[in-house]
Amino acid sequence: MFEHRYRQLGDKVCFYRQKKEFTQSDLARLALVSRSRISYIECGKGTFNIEILFLVAKALEVEPSVLLEIR
Repeated sequence: MFEHRYRQLGDKVCFYRQKKEFTQSDLARLALVSRSRISYIECGKGTFNIEILFLVAKALEVEPSVLLEIR
C-alpha cells in the first residue's frame, strides 16, 4: 500500500548519503545500524522503526522531516 512512499524515502536517504560522499558502510557505521539495513531502506523494501529514521537522519545531518517530505 505504501511501497512507493518507502521507495521515495529510500531515494532521499541515498541522495543525502551520496551528497556527503558516504558509502552505505560509512552511513551504517555513523547511524549505528548494519550496512544491509541501509541497503534495505534505500531500496524501499518496507518498514523500519522511527528510531532508525532518527539515527540515519542524524548521521546525514538532516532533520528527519526532510527525509519524510514525500510527494
